[in-house]
Amino acid sequence: MSGARTSERRVWTRLSAARSPLQSPAWYDAAGWGGRVRLLTGPAGRAAVPAWTVERADRPHYFHDPIEILSGERERTFTADVPELTEGVRRATGRASVLVTVSPYGYRGGAFTGDPSSAAGADAGEMAGLVGRLLEHAAGTGASMLFAHYLFDEDDAAFIRALTDAGGIRLLAGADAVLDVEWDDMDGYHRALGSSRRSLRQGRNIPDLRNLHWAEREDKGLTAEHRDVVPLLHATSAGFDPRAPVPEDMVRAIAEGALPRTLLTVAQPGRPARSAALVLRRADTLYAKFFGSAAPREDYFPLAYARLIRYAIEHGYRRIEYGGGSHQAKLLRGARLRPAWGVLFVLDPALRGRVESFARTISARKRAHFAGLARQWQVDSLPVHPAFSDQPALSPPRMGGPE
Repeated sequence: MSGARTSERRVWTRLSAARSPLQSPAWYDAAGWGGRVRLLTGPAGRAAVPAWTVERADRPHYFHDPIEILSGERERTFTADVPELTEGVRRATGRASVLVTVSPYGYRGGAFTGDPSSAAGADAGEMAGLVGRLLEHAAGTGASMLFAHYLFDEDDAAFIRALTDAGGIRLLAGADAVLDVEWDDMDGYHRALGSSRRSLRQGRNIPDLRNLHWAEREDKGLTAEHRDVVPLLHATSAGFDPRAPVPEDMVRAIAEGALPRTLLTVAQPGRPARSAALVLRRADTLYAKFFGSAAPREDYFPLAYARLIRYAIEHGYRRIEYGGGSHQAKLLRGARLRPAWGVLFVLDPALRGRVESFARTISARKRAHFAGLARQWQVDSLPVHPAFSDQPALSPPRMGGPE
């Protein structure tokens, strides 16, 4: 590694220390992304963000590509009534080059400062300078668009503000579920859910402690009991985009302990694990990242919820980040819904009107959709996020044509 790369890695490690492990250098290394990333820093070197280029013609991973997040197969709820307009946007951007800040397969895209309080709003000048350098880099690479996505209010407020002040369009890319762990034991957790969640104490939600072996592993490395864990984890994660799946080598590196992690497993006595949840750890937060199972109907709910929540309580963790997808199941079990923002710059004038108009309308539709989910499924005692509470949950706006 060259001296410049070594220095860059030290800066990256230092400034990202308080951030999600999904943005750490070790995560990018596990993904094999080191050579693709440029770490951009602010004028004083107190803020940084990794950036890399998505070439749409190369068919990148779904959640790396802003056009997929706006118009792809998973967005049909929002685009089904305007197939011609959607296809027009996809054709027009089919060979677009997009500079992104999202972590590969990790779905976090914010800038970091080393000091959590700075990420919440301090040192606006440094963050504005960082955004300026990001835009300069996008122009220098010939990017058609710049998209910073998977940004969260509590972590990325200053970055979002600097991006929008520079002319970016703030969009709702999706929504994440977060469980705040506020109980001393599982009985307290179930009481907090209320009587409407009584069924969660029964049936498939409760681990079978009599006939199965439930285990935790925090130490690095895998044992004979874990011989099937990596293929199981990879098979499930690959399902999010089978055409551009998470590399199995990445899953193996994380499972073996490239970052601090806990493996929660289920096995029949004397046999290898048949199901596993891979959970990353940092400070007081758990990140539920990969799940794999040969018996998902029997093991998913008790492993991903009851066992993981119990583990968090017993080990003093205060939050579980469950991520996106399967929102109803997560909200039903006490998680809150938070917006995952993206900020878009359309740098190619030939694309600007069509893409910006489309993006704004899809964002509005997503806000209406997630407002409905939060109001219907989130536990009544939890406040609905302002991004959703001030939105009509029904009748999302109809699609307009390009400006």
